[in-house]
Amino acid sequence: MGREVKVALGATAGIAALVIGFIFLVRFAVPLILEAHFAGSLITAAVVGIAGILALCWAAWRLFAWASRALGVSDNVSGGDQ
Repeated sequence: MGREVKVALGATAGIAALVIGFIFLVRFAVPLILEAHFAGSLITAAVVGIAGILALCWAAWRLFAWASRALGVSDNVSGGDQ
């Protein structure tokens, strides 16, 4: 199997995991916290939502950096200086 195929399969699996993580966050995690009636549920749900979105953005950035590094595109994506 070629390098491009391995990177494409890895990127596809990574994107699918990101979509599933986003759906879980929006559909289950935040509403579950909001349904639990305690004093800080709104603040807790907001913090969990924001932290979850930031974690998904970080994971997407790492996936993109890995794919570009594996394909040898450039070092600018992975955080290297010129």
